[in-house]
Amino acid sequence: MMSIIWKKMKIKMYSMIATKPSQKLTWSQEDYKKGELWAKGQPHPSLKNKTLWDFCYDKDESTNTIHNINKFL
Repeated sequence: MMSIIWKKMKIKMYSMIATKPSQKLTWSQEDYKKGELWAKGQPHPSLKNKTLWDFCYDKDESTNTIHNINKFL
């Protein structure tokens, strides 16, 4: 129960800190960090207590992660 509350608090904090990127992200480290911060504050498209970052993150290829985040911008 406590972990669910903590997860929701983290999502809320990320959403207050990060703003939605105004344009498509490029394949740079700066844009990757912006996209990561923003995606961690957005809800998962279908699962509760998950974030958009959990949905978009590709551990093998960062360009795929950027591409997946751009689909939601």
